[in-house]
Amino acid sequence: MRRISPRSRPARSLLIAASLSATACVNVVPAVAEDVAPATTEDIAPAAAPVLIDRIVAIVDEEAILQSDLVRETELYRLERQYAGEPVAEDAAAVRREILDRLIESKLIIAAAKRADMSVDPEAVSGSVDQKIRQFEEHFGGPEALERELARSGMTLSDYRARMAAQLRDQQYLRLVVGKFIRPDIEVLENEVRDYYLANLDRMPAEPDSLAIADILIPVQPSVEARRRVQEKVVRIQADLARGMSFSEAARQHSEDAAASRGGQVGLVGKDDLYDPGLARTVFALAAGQVSEPVVTPRGVHLVRVDEVREDGQRAISQIFLPVSATEQDVATARVQAEAARARVLGGESFALVASEVSADLASARNGGVLGTFRLVDLSETFQAALADLPEGAVSEPVLTTAGWYVFKVLGRTVGHMYTYEELSEQLRQEVESRKIEAALAEYVKGLRRRFFIDEKG
Repeated sequence: MRRISPRSRPARSLLIAASLSATACVNVVPAVAEDVAPATTEDIAPAAAPVLIDRIVAIVDEEAILQSDLVRETELYRLERQYAGEPVAEDAAAVRREILDRLIESKLIIAAAKRADMSVDPEAVSGSVDQKIRQFEEHFGGPEALERELARSGMTLSDYRARMAAQLRDQQYLRLVVGKFIRPDIEVLENEVRDYYLANLDRMPAEPDSLAIADILIPVQPSVEARRRVQEKVVRIQADLARGMSFSEAARQHSEDAAASRGGQVGLVGKDDLYDPGLARTVFALAAGQVSEPVVTPRGVHLVRVDEVREDGQRAISQIFLPVSATEQDVATARVQAEAARARVLGGESFALVASEVSADLASARNGGVLGTFRLVDLSETFQAALADLPEGAVSEPVLTTAGWYVFKVLGRTVGHMYTYEELSEQLRQEVESRKIEAALAEYVKGLRRRFFIDEKG
């Protein structure tokens, strides 16, 4: 059973659909006043050619599925696949067929739900839409970035919100139908769950290795000369602002990030949206119209203006950003320092002592370098590569990251194991139940196809 996709336009009656036939057109015909003499043949301009606005691709229980529905659902499908990191590679005709089947199945489910006097909660749908849009904004890099991505698909944010509401509403209808007509007849037996486990042993999850680790962090520091050059730029920018230059013009002239061309406009941010705690504290201490003092972060120096303070606490901000870039020599210098720290530990000094003296990871340094216990798979790929084969008590080679050079010590290691049937029994029961529901739903939809009128226009 394929996933049910949303109905996205208001219902049209069968009479309206029939009057439109399979094509909706507009003819522009001039009005004629009653007291005007009939025009001669020479006076009559050629009639405007019909303009194709839309066409009906299918009718399901007196509701039309339009070509525009199909096109936009395909664009939504593409957008969602991109969000999930799964680019669309299927044949265009196959995708069209799948999307049309989803739309038909969705309308069948809704028709069955309404015949049973079922309804959905519009407030719950609205809340889910807001949450989904926030997730997409985070994924694409903010509201403006999401709107640009939608524009590529021929949609506005308002259009997308309406279509997402329709999709989530239809999913609620699906859950209602499953709960009333499908789930009550589903029974899962113990032997079915155990048989599924035995038949899929190679796919069963396992508990991965876990490690207790300590770290020493040696940051890559830009040279004194590089920091001096940035400081001189900051002084010049502050002088321009003091002389009356607008913040947006200063950003266009001096800022070195993507927002410079927009006069430094970053957009709306919440307290958790800024990557640096010091930067967040500064921004949310400013009133509307105020410009911050220079804020130094691991990425560079920021001058931030608060453009607007919203009632919900969010702030619209602009910034002038100057990166402080490290050179290859700076990276090499930091590596020498990391290797020196590792050599001290291998020479017999306490890891905790060395960490407390030289590590820039202040949170762990106060605790003798101890970071805690982590599942190996939850660490970054870089850390996994460094720690995967490192035995308990061993000290790693220096590992380069965006934060600097790390030296790790494995304090303890717990070997992973495959989960037993008892550990997985509830999860397996749910999986078997889901498979039964999916199969039963497919049969149920086949029955709906026989009960309700469906006319595909090709």
